[in-house]
Amino acid sequence: MESVLIKKDGFIAWVVLNKPKQFNAFDIELARDLNDALKDLNNDESIKVIVIQGSRKYFSIGISLEEFKDKNARQMKEFIYSMNEFYHTIHRLKKPTIASANGFAVANGAGLLFACDMAVCSKSVKIGITAINVGLTGIGASLPLRFSLSKKIVMEMLFTGKTLNAYQAKRMLLINKVVDEKQLDEETHKLALTVAKNNASAIEITKTGMENLMDMPFDKAVDYSSDLFNYLANTNITKQTIEKSLKKRRD
Repeated sequence: MESVLIKKDGFIAWVVLNKPKQFNAFDIELARDLNDALKDLNNDESIKVIVIQGSRKYFSIGISLEEFKDKNARQMKEFIYSMNEFYHTIHRLKKPTIASANGFAVANGAGLLFACDMAVCSKSVKIGITAINVGLTGIGASLPLRFSLSKKIVMEMLFTGKTLNAYQAKRMLLINKVVDEKQLDEETHKLALTVAKNNASAIEITKTGMENLMDMPFDKAVDYSSDLFNYLANTNITKQTIEKSLKKRRD
């Protein structure tokens, strides 16, 4: 697994895209290694939060245009499906993901950032769904935005291919924090640690529950959320946590 590096720090795992000479452009190897890393970490009980990070100048510029050469229709379809597999993978993860981005996060690179549950970006970041600029469509990269941005904003991003700076992205609620480049790792770690300190079952249920709720009718979603809440309320760790909170109030 050379296209990504995995670093574990307590409850937090860092998945680092490791093709800097190709600006972390997605090819078969990177797509496969990213998916394998995420699936392995999802099954690692010692990990509570997964951070996805690029290099200093490039989070990812999206799908490598070199990969479009010399493919027949069947090969092209298989290739494109493999490039977009991480959307399915992140959607199915039981653990929260945080994108930690410097430099360019465009095309499928922007899609990866959008697919993560949270994002911390340096002031240098440039974010855009830029496929239209090479005659393609960035619909896939826009899918994680369908519940967070208005259709008009998404369509403008798709049709123009323009990039956003960190502060524009923050105002549009596409990212959680904007920090100095030197503080990116530290601030990402702080956010990840804040999440990781919480009840592991509650984190997992919140992650999977929110993913499932997105596609449910309202009435069904209310009942589903009630069932999840009820399940947690009856676990020993939750009962102990509530008792500790009540004791603090009494004291």
